[in-house]
Amino acid sequence: MNFEEGSEIITPALTFSTTVAPIIKKKWIPAFVDVEEGTYNIDHNKIEEMITPKTKAMMIPNLIGNLPQWEKIKSIADRHHLFLLEDSADTIGAEIDGESSGRFTDMSTTSFLWLSYYELCRQWWHVMCQFRRAFKSWKTTQKLGGVHLRFFIESEAIENRFNVKVDGIPYDAKFVFEEPGYNIEPSEMGAAFGLVQLSKLLKNIDLRTQHYHQLRRFFEQYEEYFILPKQLPNSRTGWLAFAVTLRENAPFNRRDLQIFLEKRNIQTRTIFTGNILRQPGFKNIQSKTSKDGYKEADKVMKGGMLIACHHGLTNIQIEHIMESITAFMKISI
Repeated sequence: MNFEEGSEIITPALTFSTTVAPIIKKKWIPAFVDVEEGTYNIDHNKIEEMITPKTKAMMIPNLIGNLPQWEKIKSIADRHHLFLLEDSADTIGAEIDGESSGRFTDMSTTSFLWLSYYELCRQWWHVMCQFRRAFKSWKTTQKLGGVHLRFFIESEAIENRFNVKVDGIPYDAKFVFEEPGYNIEPSEMGAAFGLVQLSKLLKNIDLRTQHYHQLRRFFEQYEEYFILPKQLPNSRTGWLAFAVTLRENAPFNRRDLQIFLEKRNIQTRTIFTGNILRQPGFKNIQSKTSKDGYKEADKVMKGGMLIACHHGLTNIQIEHIMESITAFMKISI
């Protein structure tokens, strides 16, 4: 995505820092949109009001593994001729109406972090592109910045290698560096490990889905105090974690609940950045903001919490989570 400096990129205010950081590093301007209650994903109804002639793309995460309204987002992108990028670091294999969520986007990224659905020995990632031009640009940047390096078979042809010039000087195309590169390459061992792990993917997604529904059914008895997560009815995904947000009328606070659970060896997290514009590393960045503010992102920042629904959890561990929350609620309401 070689947009000029100052280009605006639509992205949600509730996010993960690494979704926004590349926008800033490219000297583009993030245009922040609020999220929907319970889905934790971008509110598609608020996107178009943030689009200007400077808007070039949308960079949108499947936050916590849940899917936004990709069909409607795709329609907006097409209508305004915007490049659409799916940050799917939080889920792999997600589907809408039985088809990959990536079919709606120009480019998708995902992650093989150890806490994800399967792993490649280290924290590797995967990029998928709809267009060869985007793929070529990505591979150039990912490697050393040389467009004719070993990842293109045609670079071995003599007529291609020695038929270029650099600043008027005949040169070997294998060492033509068209843009700065990062030399970020996965390992063969990691790839081999991942190919074996891939056979477990569907089972892992099913287990996460099972744990998600088990926890959601449990929390329904406390819906007076918690906003429960929502998933698109036509979607299939494995949630990265189970998310709840305390309602304003809750007679307890998130901090007390987190400490109570942590003391029982149940790890918790806040929901990523909350409103990223309140984070110290991002509050002073150049950005385009909504005149209506970010009510939902702020609500999540104040009361949002994650607990595990990992496929590695046992029934005993799930029961321990539910029993611990029950114990907390008995002393808190």
